[in-house]
Amino acid sequence: MVNKNILSLAKLKEMQENGVVFYTAGGRRELRIAEVNEANRTIRMRRSTGRITGALKYDKIEEVYNLIEKGELDLDYKTLDEIAPFWGNYLTGLLTHLGCR
Repeated sequence: MVNKNILSLAKLKEMQENGVVFYTAGGRRELRIAEVNEANRTIRMRRSTGRITGALKYDKIEEVYNLIEKGELDLDYKTLDEIAPFWGNYLTGLLTHLGCR
């Protein structure tokens, strides 16, 4: 279901290597991908404060993406926070940057 041109571990790794900046759900704070662990299939993000988040499984990102693309879930940070605690704001920013609707 996932469009690999939009979302994949390789795409996230490319974003990390290129230092791509995207923004939180509200558009006020910068985010970057700090680490893509291909062996564990996890990512971590660097917040505007310089702090790095805990790891999130790529499978969870893919699940959220698929639900949004099917229209079963809104791209809303509060909703996403229920599925991926503490990650709603970051996932909303990432998926919006990637063109998820």
